[in-house]
Amino acid sequence: MHPLSPPHSWKIALEKAMGASALQALMDRMQQAYASETVYPPAEHVWAALEHVVPEDVRVVVLGQDPYHGFGQAHGYAFSVPPGCPIPPSLRNIFKEYAQDTGFAIPNSGDLRPWADQGVLLLNTALTVSEGQPGSHSAWGYSTFVSGLLHHLSTTGGPKAFWLWGKHAQSAGQSISSEGHFILESSHPSPLGAYRGFFGSKPFSKTNAFFEQKGLSPLSWCLEGLPLSL
Repeated sequence: MHPLSPPHSWKIALEKAMGASALQALMDRMQQAYASETVYPPAEHVWAALEHVVPEDVRVVVLGQDPYHGFGQAHGYAFSVPPGCPIPPSLRNIFKEYAQDTGFAIPNSGDLRPWADQGVLLLNTALTVSEGQPGSHSAWGYSTFVSGLLHHLSTTGGPKAFWLWGKHAQSAGQSISSEGHFILESSHPSPLGAYRGFFGSKPFSKTNAFFEQKGLSPLSWCLEGLPLSL
């Protein structure tokens, strides 16, 4: 087995979606980078989002761009940071929308894994990045990987929500078969884009309304259990 092989639950779907040779070439390039330079997230976390949620349990897909490129930030989940890490600007804006949309207080931690526990796949459109060089691995073939994965998810299993924030995510999302799913497109939550349509897009409440209309249980988006006002 390749040292950077994806979780078994995803590997068959990925090989079918992008071809075994293309997946192998991508893993080889990842391995070479980890061996020769500082790459984030650490290799043991590169598949964390896919390890956390098996394909049949995915309910929501949140697409980011590439991992955080500073020390101690990226841990394999799009937009998320480990407990104790300062909250990056894009995530601060996500939390502002979260508070407005859900009525819960802005969390103190940027760890989004409680969402992953409920079937939220926090996926970046590139899984790796060189230290201090945003976008440095974006042309590696990850686009084929992500497009194939999204197409697979949209053509198997039940209704899902896809959050496509910004042009990178929306480009990747062109492979989604939209029938029966909820697709939310807005600007990216970065400081440069949040005021161009991300704020006020209400992804949390709209997604729950979609699931309820389908007769399915809504997600519990609450991260720390604190209401916005008592």
